[in-house]
Amino acid sequence: MNLNVIGNGFDLYHGLPSSYYYFGCYLIKNDPEFYEEIGKMYELNHLKMVGPAIAHDYDYVVENIFWSDFEKHLSKVDEYFVVDTSADDLDLEYPDPVEIKLEHDKNADQLKKKFAKWVRDTLDLELNYPLIKERLLNSSDLDLSNEDYFLQFNYTHSLQKLYGIEDDKIYYVHGECLGDDGGELIVGHGNDSRIQEIKAVIEKLDEKYDFTQSSYNRINEYRCLLSYIHKLRKDVEGCKMGCSYFYDVIEGEVEYINLYGLSLGEVDIPYLVQIRHRWPNAKWTFSYYSELSKGRINDVAKNSLNLDEGEYGMFKFAHTLSRDVCSEIISIRDIDEYPSV
Repeated sequence: MNLNVIGNGFDLYHGLPSSYYYFGCYLIKNDPEFYEEIGKMYELNHLKMVGPAIAHDYDYVVENIFWSDFEKHLSKVDEYFVVDTSADDLDLEYPDPVEIKLEHDKNADQLKKKFAKWVRDTLDLELNYPLIKERLLNSSDLDLSNEDYFLQFNYTHSLQKLYGIEDDKIYYVHGECLGDDGGELIVGHGNDSRIQEIKAVIEKLDEKYDFTQSSYNRINEYRCLLSYIHKLRKDVEGCKMGCSYFYDVIEGEVEYINLYGLSLGEVDIPYLVQIRHRWPNAKWTFSYYSELSKGRINDVAKNSLNLDEGEYGMFKFAHTLSRDVCSEIISIRDIDEYPSV
């Protein structure tokens, strides 16, 4: 029996436009004002001048460095932009200390809602799956079975729709795309050190608090920054607890841990360590898309999971038709693409 760990590369393999670049494009098309606000908060290159400078004409662009690793960068909000605009919202000219729910707090909630809507409206559309079956599955040698179990880091139903995997064999680590609003999906960063840094700043400001309006509001500004970053934090320990309950229902010994399309980011490692402790005798196989990924796989296998060379292997995970299917879905669904910078 196998435990198959499913990452975003799995949906990309099947031609779904699931890279975060397309989430950026989705925001530009559906809520350009919000996209500009996010661009300012993270100091992104979100606009590009076109024509002569005197004309002040701009086109939207998608900054690759940010959107290619979207969740990781969510903790890297521009501190001074948030604090300075919070100061405006708090109205420092007001004679008394004030408290107010700031716009940035709402932005965190809106970002998560829009992300869930993007998954529902673009990726997990029922009409996408017959196209993938027809164009790609017939030439794929990927064999997935209901005899195995699946740890799903994506939000879509590609396992059920394409391979007939039963729901009780799948655990959604970060939530499942459900309902009109896309469901409660967990999206965010794992940068707890950034949270601790801001807490340390607040503690220092508390120590220097002199009961003046400016001192009080300065503390509140950083509390607003902390609130925003905390709202976009992934509760890894809470998610791991859910995984543990799922593992409890797995009957029999897991012989192989197979990773399909998992990027092996730092936020993924705690889940893999948990699996390693749960089934210490299982062998591991890691998928890779390019040769450049092999170094990272070896590093994680040996240093994070303490696997010997005979305990793990690698396999190429790519399909020659993935891009063609993705292009077809983009065309049929009228998905706009914007320049990447």
